[in-house]
Amino acid sequence: MNTQNSPNHKRFFIHTLGCKVNQYESQAIREILIAEDFKECLSKETADLYIINTCTVTDKAEKESRHWAGIFHKTNPKAKIILTGCCVEEDLDQLLFMPGIVHMIKNADKAKIADIINGVIGPKKPSLSITDFKGHTKAFVKIQDGCENRCTYCKVPLVRGPLLSRPLDDIVKEIRVLTEKGFKEIVLTGICLGAWGKDLFPGGMVEAAGLKEPNIVDVLKAIDNIGGDFRVRLSSIEPANVTDELVGYMARSPRMCRHLHIPLQSGDDDILRKMNRPYTVAQYKNIVRKASSTIKDLAVTTDIMIGFPGESNVNFKNTVNLVKEMLPARVHIFTFSRRQGTAAWDMDQGADHDTLKRRFYELQTASFGASYLYRSRFVGRKLDVLVETRRDKLSGWLCGYSDNYIRVQFQGDDTLMKKIVPVRVDDASLIRTLGVYE
Repeated sequence: MNTQNSPNHKRFFIHTLGCKVNQYESQAIREILIAEDFKECLSKETADLYIINTCTVTDKAEKESRHWAGIFHKTNPKAKIILTGCCVEEDLDQLLFMPGIVHMIKNADKAKIADIINGVIGPKKPSLSITDFKGHTKAFVKIQDGCENRCTYCKVPLVRGPLLSRPLDDIVKEIRVLTEKGFKEIVLTGICLGAWGKDLFPGGMVEAAGLKEPNIVDVLKAIDNIGGDFRVRLSSIEPANVTDELVGYMARSPRMCRHLHIPLQSGDDDILRKMNRPYTVAQYKNIVRKASSTIKDLAVTTDIMIGFPGESNVNFKNTVNLVKEMLPARVHIFTFSRRQGTAAWDMDQGADHDTLKRRFYELQTASFGASYLYRSRFVGRKLDVLVETRRDKLSGWLCGYSDNYIRVQFQGDDTLMKKIVPVRVDDASLIRTLGVYE
């Protein structure tokens, strides 16, 4: 390290907003800084260097990113604030004049953060990678970046750029290190996870050579060759990437978690078309049906947007009815947010506040019911649960997730934390699942 140019500000605090990719990249930043003799603070009050890994996927996330910059400046006006992440890619004009900010680092430059802070101009740094995932029971591993989809509401392709698949050898090496450190679950993540491999060869090269285009199943096969006792979960995957090959492999592999998070966004064909989502409701249902019939006890979770421009009560009811029909194990509900630069920016404004609130609670009620009906199937059965390092706040019991994404609470000793243990499901209600350690 170049100590002559080293800053006096060596105690840092990282605040992360947004997706699992950002969580992964924040951990990589943490490891880079610690290797360069920076010290991480557990409390924001004691830091003199703040790093905010921002998110711009919704207007709320973007405002929250700016909000935290203000909080940190008030906490320590003499501290230096560094912004990185997706807000920095597109929203510089709103960030430039905020007090305390000394650097704004684009996603592609996150690996150079220590040199930027130290004022060192050096050779290009390698891509981000991690050797640990401090403070987590699971370890996230980023295998790709970028997105080629053009959903009319989404700003992510504008700030994350084109597809960029991580080399398979790098993925395997990182997972091997993490599992040797005792992590029992590896979560593969990416901006468009299922698109891994599409950019590895120029167009036509694969066909000309008579080869099969590489895809995410190749990643899973390579991981299966790693020794050790651990399981693998896919974070989120687009419907078009849930192929027969992937489903078949998940059904055969004892290492794969029986869980697919497949974003739906709307249960109405007209709204899906306006969103530029490349499937119909019937096609989505067929994808889920085939996966559920092939992978025993599969949990399907999803994302649904409410309030997209033009969404009528009829369109919304179609979404609610689809949730009641398909019974996803969990639904993440979020409200449409107009993002400048997207096709939906110029569309007519969506529903009013009161309508959105009513729709949210109606969809949430249907989602709770669907989750209950899925989880209640497992009462009296054993599930393998990865026990978290923090107890449930309300009950004080141990808690953790099964491979098919059921959060189970049960009584037990702290020695079970970070282990995968058998738990018999004893009771299921609308909001929780209780079990007994056996």
